Amino acid sequence: MKSDDVNPSIRPSGQGADAASAGDGAALAGGAAPLASAATPPTPPVADGGAATEGFAAINRAKLVAFFRAGVKDKQMFGYELEHIVLRKDTEGPVSYDEPGGIREVLERMAPQYERRISHDDDLMGLVRGNEVVSLEPAAQIEVSAGPFSKVSDAEQSYLSFRESLDPVLEELGLFTPMVGYNPSVKASELRLIPKFRYDSMDRFLSAEAYAGVTMMRGSASLQVSIDYHSEQDALCKFRIAEAIAPILALMCDNSPLYEGEVRTSQMVRMGVWDAMNQDRVGVVPGSLDPDFSFERYADYILSRGAILVPDGDEWRYVGNQTFYEVYADREMTDFEVEHALSMVWPDARLKNFVEIRPADAMPFDFSLAYVTLIKSLFYGPANLEVLDALLRGVTEDDVRAAKHDLFRRGYAARVYGRSMEFWVDLLMNLAVGAAGPDEAFYLEPLQSMTRNRFTLADAYQDPGKREPGYDERIQAVLERSGAPRVGIFPRYDFELTGISLSEGYTTGVLAAGGLPVVLPLTDNPRMLEKIVEVCDAFIIPGGQDIDPNFYGQKRNLRLHRVTRQRDEMELALIPRILQARKPILGICRGMQALAVANGGTLFHDIHLTHPESAIGHVQGRPFDAPRHEVEVVPGTRLAQITGRRRFGVNTIHHQSVKDPGANMVVSARADDGVVEAIEMTGDTFVVGVQWHPELLWRTEDSSHSLFRALVHAAVSKGAADSLNSAGL
Repeated sequence: MKSDDVNPSIRPSGQGADAASAGDGAALAGGAAPLASAATPPTPPVADGGAATEGFAAINRAKLVAFFRAGVKDKQMFGYELEHIVLRKDTEGPVSYDEPGGIREVLERMAPQYERRISHDDDLMGLVRGNEVVSLEPAAQIEVSAGPFSKVSDAEQSYLSFRESLDPVLEELGLFTPMVGYNPSVKASELRLIPKFRYDSMDRFLSAEAYAGVTMMRGSASLQVSIDYHSEQDALCKFRIAEAIAPILALMCDNSPLYEGEVRTSQMVRMGVWDAMNQDRVGVVPGSLDPDFSFERYADYILSRGAILVPDGDEWRYVGNQTFYEVYADREMTDFEVEHALSMVWPDARLKNFVEIRPADAMPFDFSLAYVTLIKSLFYGPANLEVLDALLRGVTEDDVRAAKHDLFRRGYAARVYGRSMEFWVDLLMNLAVGAAGPDEAFYLEPLQSMTRNRFTLADAYQDPGKREPGYDERIQAVLERSGAPRVGIFPRYDFELTGISLSEGYTTGVLAAGGLPVVLPLTDNPRMLEKIVEVCDAFIIPGGQDIDPNFYGQKRNLRLHRVTRQRDEMELALIPRILQARKPILGICRGMQALAVANGGTLFHDIHLTHPESAIGHVQGRPFDAPRHEVEVVPGTRLAQITGRRRFGVNTIHHQSVKDPGANMVVSARADDGVVEAIEMTGDTFVVGVQWHPELLWRTEDSSHSLFRALVHAAVSKGAADSLNSAGL
């Protein structure tokens, strides 16, 4: 959540119930405890008022400390807050609050299913039923806050109930929610704020500091999880760990493929927005990573921030940079004012009468549920806290900032606190799986599969590509040419994406080379495979998961990533049929490895074990369309003929490699560390495998574009030869 209000369901009596929307705090972990009285008695007033002023500073600081201590509880419950960007189906454009068929209408149509309405100046701003609160963020993002829960299954049912109320209304109005972390449609400055003085005030203040203030309020959508603590020490330990692992969690949950309507240029767009803001109230709380940090120091942090706006009776008053200390220099804060003050900072983790963990992008339901399970399992396992606290001891605010910046640039190839990002991701997932237990560990699978394969939801979205003038016209010409060879592309079956997924670079690379791409169904039915070989003129085997080592006579080990047996069985049954038909094949990354295994070859399970001294790494982060290292081509090979070059740059996104290329297969290129980068079949048939990803490079690197051209040319030549043979010529 970006700019949230206190929860009206726990607002003390005497405050206007309609003064704020329901955004923040409905996801209370163990439920709201009553606000305790300040422990420090008022200082008697003196003639000049100075001592009295200092006395109220101490009183208000103590009141915040009492609020934190009131959150101490033995429960281990959690809550969540998930924000939803809403777009129009017909245009994929934004939806404002008060336009016809807009977000106000969404709430009005949902209202009969809820127990209570939350209004502001006669505008409907939220809905409440049970422990669920629906509210609006600044640019009409719809937020649902729910909890406390003790079981993930209860949170699952709660969210499904919310969607049963929301989805039919969105469908009626021609709207949808893409479940991403940043609005993909337009620039944030074009998004209209909902009619609310709070957000007008924040917009005035934050936009004057940096444009990121505009994008933070209007463009982003997040997923937050709140957890309980059983003592001040426990609260600060969890808070410290949450802040330190926030950059890691942000990459794991990176779900913002577009920024300001354009393809992003770095990872973790939403965290990048926070990083670009004035760090006065975001990022890491100053001093919070120190072992002697305390509730009192956090209270001082809150009260010394610019308040921006404060309650003033039943209204609100803009105060800008005036601190809470200054605003309340002459009186004790009310309970509502305390809660409001706590909501006016947005660090990576936030302390209330629970710990709020904030770095995740909004994600689709199954991934959101996996993240909720991850947080619950990590922070409610005492052994997990001990492990993480020991590993993260000594991490500084500068270290966190450096980790973020390296992750922005390199993603999974980044270094975080002296270790690889891969180390931290694997550690967090393993700790969570161990603590989740059999009843909840399965919820982790979508996030576990995705992180094991070292990609993010943002990576999985189809990029529009970098198209030169006339590109679309040339593609249309190919589609209209009946003689274009049909290139069958094997399916990349990704369980974590619940189906068949394929980078658009494969299809557009074929189109640009003059072929017609056909994505094949996932099947190992012999009759279907024979028909596939018959109707397609050439084939591409794309990248993907590891091949089960049982297929090449080896056993699994701990370095093996996820396998997809359905795909293994299809490929290893279809490749021999294609070879028998002497039709061209291009294998890419895993596809090259499949060519080797299908011909009796073997693989190295993990390059980092077989080439420990390699400086290449072989798993680069974004941008993936930039070469990371060079390969040396073997002279006289088909690859040398295709590319016309001895050395050229390639990208690299793999952890396995070919050991033995198999019968009738030879190595045609290697990296400088000796890793096999290309193989090919001897003889006349076009059978080429490359370890890099030309589908991501073909627009800018001719050495990669030439592979698609050569494949299509080989298909045309094979078709012409077959025609001559059938004619008896």
